[in-house]
Amino acid sequence: MSSNTNSSNAKATGRNERRNRHRGKDFLHRYLALCRSKNFHPLPEIVKTNKKSQPFLDVYGDRFKCYDWQLITDALREDNSLKHMALRLRKTYTEGPNGIVPESLLEGNGTEKLPLLDKRSYKQLVETLATFLRTNSVVEHFTIEGFPMAGVRLCTLVTGLAQNSSLRELNLARCSIGDEGCKALCAEIKFLPQLQLLNLSACQLTVKGCQAVADVIKFQKMQRYATSWEQSLRYGDIKEDKLMGLRYLYLSHNPAIGDYGLLELTDVLKDDAWVRQVHVCNCGLTDVAAQFLTECLHLNASIEKFDIRENVKISNEACREILVQLGANVEDESSDSASSTKQNPKTFAGLKERCEHLALQLDSERTRNAQLEAMVEQLQRQIGDYGVQMSELQHELSALVKSRNELLENLLKMETRASKKKGSTGSSLRRSHSEAMKLPMNHEDMDTHRVGASKSECVVKPDAGKEQSLAFAGRIIERSIGDCGDGDAEKPVDGVSEKF
Repeated sequence: MSSNTNSSNAKATGRNERRNRHRGKDFLHRYLALCRSKNFHPLPEIVKTNKKSQPFLDVYGDRFKCYDWQLITDALREDNSLKHMALRLRKTYTEGPNGIVPESLLEGNGTEKLPLLDKRSYKQLVETLATFLRTNSVVEHFTIEGFPMAGVRLCTLVTGLAQNSSLRELNLARCSIGDEGCKALCAEIKFLPQLQLLNLSACQLTVKGCQAVADVIKFQKMQRYATSWEQSLRYGDIKEDKLMGLRYLYLSHNPAIGDYGLLELTDVLKDDAWVRQVHVCNCGLTDVAAQFLTECLHLNASIEKFDIRENVKISNEACREILVQLGANVEDESSDSASSTKQNPKTFAGLKERCEHLALQLDSERTRNAQLEAMVEQLQRQIGDYGVQMSELQHELSALVKSRNELLENLLKMETRASKKKGSTGSSLRRSHSEAMKLPMNHEDMDTHRVGASKSECVVKPDAGKEQSLAFAGRIIERSIGDCGDGDAEKPVDGVSEKF
């Protein structure tokens, strides 16, 4: 009985120890324990925002004291439970010699304001955040908004970010990281394919910062192509959930980006199929950037939203064209506005608004009509060029056919001549063979044979009894063979000839 009691007590003790260890790594329990140990009242912003089902931390710390930040730092150091962590400041701060202070350092009376965080506490906070990113394996949303993160502070944070494998959203809005900080951050972000959202709004970025972000998109695009190729080997299926990368990009309120900064992004996004949203509000864009964006959207059909609001130098026609490229239902919006004006059509303001809307719609239709006419004209020119090329090719084809026929005729003639020569050579060979079987000719007959090469000749010598009556003993017997002689010629040789 005592043994059973001891075992049950040991199990209960083990459960309590595990529960205590788990609570020790939980942010809320550790924060409350630190407040009790140091006799501080817990901040209501932290206690009320936490839920047991989904623990998260999302607070604005403009009114926190230095000891409040110290308690938050100590509670975050060993946390492994927060999935959503956000520390925000409503004002924009900068790091001075004594700590972080607002950008307006002096009050109206000339006295310097007290720092929100002294230099030592701020350094500990940044190091703790880096440790939090390194050790927390469940965090998915990480936000540091309004804190100055330039230089060494950002490098410290990046060291922890490089070893994180669970982060999905990173928000560094109003942290003033600049172009150099953006390069250092993007050098590590491109190796984090699970990161889908990057917010660098109001971070003092220029064209160089956009180049760094564009390099991230290009690098991850090549990585996705390589992953797709590996999955497609041996007829494998490509798994879309493993093709990770940036999908949502926030670069708003960076007026130094300008048209050429947007050009760096659109050149990369033309053949990208993964980025879904890009926000570039108040980035100093003009109609030139709108043209770059229109060309990009003409080639990229995967972008769902491209926010260009608060860029006052972009005309309404360019905005409407971008909306058309994005597939927005502009007619519904126009119908809604028209219905709102029809509610009170007799008022002068309503009629004026209606006229302005119709004029804008007419201008947009004229612009689209002009574009379509230019496209039709270009297609007609291409058709004419194709017709000229076809006629030239037909002429070349007819010339080739004619030359081929001539070559075939010449070849047939040459074959006919060769066959005739071959037949004549065979007959002469047969004739010489028959002559060899007969009596040999004398020298005079050989000469006659050379002169009349087309005739067959042979010499017949008379008998001994006829030698007395004839003056000459030889007779030439001529015979026409084929078309080699005229056949009716009779030539006396030595005064006597006989024709057969």
